[in-house]
Amino acid sequence: MVTFKNPGMHDAVKNRLLYPLNVWALSFGCAVGWGSFVMPGTLFLPNAGPIGSALAIFIGGISMVIIGYNFCQLAVRYQGNGGIYAYTKNVLGHDHAFLAAWTLLITYLSIIWANATAVVLLCRLLFGSLLQWGFHYTVAGFDVYFGEIVTTWIVFITFGAFTCYGGKLKRHLYTAFALLLISIIILLFVSLCIVNHHVVIFPPFQPDNNPLLQVFSMLMVAPWMFFGYECVTHAIDDFHFPVQKLFPLIVIAVVCGVLAYTLLIGVAILSVPPEYTSWKDYIDNVGHMQGMSSLPVFHSIGSTYGMAGIWVLGVAVLSGIATCILGLYRTCAYLLQFMAKDGLLPLQFTKTDLNGVPRNALFLTIAMSLPIPLLGRTAIVWLVDVITISGSLAYGYVSLCNYLEARKNRDKRGVQMGIGGMVFSLFFFFCPILPNLLLGSSLNTESYLLLAVWSTLGFLYYWYIFKRDTLNHFGRSASLSILLMFLNFFSTGLWLRQSTGDQLALAAEGRLAEAHSKLTFDLIVQMLLIMTILFLLSNIFTRIRQRERLMDIKMMQERQVSLVKSNFLANVSHDIRLPMKALSGYVRAARQAGADFRLSEGDCDMQVTSQLCDCLSRIQSVCYYLKAFVNDLQKVDYIDTNSFDLRLKPTDLRQLMQRIVDSFAQQMKEKDISFALEISQVEHPLVLCDGDRLSRILLNLLSNSYKFTPSGGRIVVMLMEKESTLSPAEREKAHIPENENEYELRVQDTGIGMSESYAKEMFIEKENRSIFAEEEKRTQGMMITKYLIDLMGGTIKVITAPEEGTEFIINLKLTTTPKEAAVVEA
Repeated sequence: MVTFKNPGMHDAVKNRLLYPLNVWALSFGCAVGWGSFVMPGTLFLPNAGPIGSALAIFIGGISMVIIGYNFCQLAVRYQGNGGIYAYTKNVLGHDHAFLAAWTLLITYLSIIWANATAVVLLCRLLFGSLLQWGFHYTVAGFDVYFGEIVTTWIVFITFGAFTCYGGKLKRHLYTAFALLLISIIILLFVSLCIVNHHVVIFPPFQPDNNPLLQVFSMLMVAPWMFFGYECVTHAIDDFHFPVQKLFPLIVIAVVCGVLAYTLLIGVAILSVPPEYTSWKDYIDNVGHMQGMSSLPVFHSIGSTYGMAGIWVLGVAVLSGIATCILGLYRTCAYLLQFMAKDGLLPLQFTKTDLNGVPRNALFLTIAMSLPIPLLGRTAIVWLVDVITISGSLAYGYVSLCNYLEARKNRDKRGVQMGIGGMVFSLFFFFCPILPNLLLGSSLNTESYLLLAVWSTLGFLYYWYIFKRDTLNHFGRSASLSILLMFLNFFSTGLWLRQSTGDQLALAAEGRLAEAHSKLTFDLIVQMLLIMTILFLLSNIFTRIRQRERLMDIKMMQERQVSLVKSNFLANVSHDIRLPMKALSGYVRAARQAGADFRLSEGDCDMQVTSQLCDCLSRIQSVCYYLKAFVNDLQKVDYIDTNSFDLRLKPTDLRQLMQRIVDSFAQQMKEKDISFALEISQVEHPLVLCDGDRLSRILLNLLSNSYKFTPSGGRIVVMLMEKESTLSPAEREKAHIPENENEYELRVQDTGIGMSESYAKEMFIEKENRSIFAEEEKRTQGMMITKYLIDLMGGTIKVITAPEEGTEFIINLKLTTTPKEAAVVEA
């Protein structure tokens, strides 16, 4: 982990560093926003009462600590920016990382939009119709005014600009807002307790339902309450402290969140209107009220302290909204930047300014937010309802990743925390999505539709990324497609179920035509969504099959290349052993000549000098061959891929043959083998060919003859130029150049010979042979020899029989060159 303690550190880096208090402020501020001030009257008290809600919030806080532990463990293991996306990619792969990123993005944006549009609601409470000017229309029963649209735009742009250009002031503002938020909440609760002398908590639960059911019903919205507290893990490179210290800060932030939600529930019931005997009577009638009376927290403060108290509460609300928007703007920008680095977005979104802020990504976040005020607050509430589902997916991914990593590293506590996080995440996921499973668990009909649309759009974008994935990062996990398909099918089915219930109510009122029309439209929408998913799924699987076929072909090619390479390398020792023996023989002869010289008296014997020069000359010839061989060995990959190019140059065949024969002369002499070269029948020895390859061919053949010819045997190398049987006219008709001649190279030995079956199969690949194992040693060098002859456009055949010797016959068509163009190798 990088520590930032250098006093000479660049100011731009210092501006974005976060200290522990700043990190706590971001974590706490992103979790507690506008919703914490309105949920007591709209969700908590109506469904679970004060004690039931407090218990649910406490248990929800414990679940967030467990999930937060999983976040922090992964942050320590994968130190660097990226958060959930990076963890999921490293553990589960790019496919699941995409879904995690898509989940996070819609969730963070929804929270930003909900808090930004809440400013308009706060203005309505404080200023009435001050902002309700310009054109106006209604969306789902909510009146949208141009003045309020402009106000929301100002909020988006102002906070976005401050996130871009706020410098080090940002971290101080995070902290100030968060401290102000928790301080005001505690102050208002304590002061209300003092003023009212008691806290009215009777009845502790809603009397109409089972208390345990009430607790679990409120527990399921824990992701909705706390989502955002983990946002600090997306840019841990900005920490001015070791990442190992992050978990205590997360715990403190969750504790503060639990405290804030619980105290605001207490604030809501501390000052019940006098016309009601208990909080229950008041809450039961809140839905029919207008203004501040419809918001118990605001009513309690206003009825006790008047507008002064409302203004103080308004400061707390704005602090929560500001901290939430600023923190999630920052988080979205880093998330988009990390996605762009992985190719999910254009590379331009990876760029940062001098302060390290990913401005382009932040501008994209602002641009995606600007159309939202046009939809109205009700539509945003539908979208925010989906947060519980999307947040549960993200938390489930993190818990699964930490479980897998902990199990791999034998971390018992990590395994337990991972399992605990997954259990909570499954609970959070299924309880809201299953209608009427718990109290108030059904989403709005429109929320189910938005969930279906969200999953379809995610699948569309995944398909778009998959099509352009040249590195095959995506398409490796079928479970991702199954999960997205499940979300789509399940959510569209539940949406249609909810919608059908609404249409049945219309039919019961006698509005059959309207109900039939809406139901038909809903069915068409469902079929379009399902067909879209099925088309994308089919296309993806088709492309995956094509990719697998290409991979199979590539694997077969690589296997073939590996086989050729293995054969080639298996022959290396064979090809190099004989020249090394020749070198050793000539070195011994040279040393013997030197010893003879030292023993001689007087002038140097001419015979000794001649012998020494002859040895050195032959050593030079062998060294030339070894040099060419090493050059070929360095290019073994070209041989493997059948793309070895011939290096054609003027060559004297007589000199080439003599040089190779000279290389073997000493060894043949030591083994008592009669060795002869016959090149008298070559009229045009100067040709254009690859002399190194031809030397390699002859060396391999001589090597085998030498090995399998016993002492006292005979080896003959013959080179002859064959006369053409075609007339000049026939050669011209057959497109044979005038200077192209056919040469025949023969290597005869009186060795042990070979069986007919072996002779037929010695040039084919080893795994395709049927010859006996004891004959395998005869194949050394033959595959390479055959390959080089084929490369030169020649042919080779073998005449042999057991105990009757062997003769290799090679035919090559070579182009002759003028004498003055010949190159005599040194």
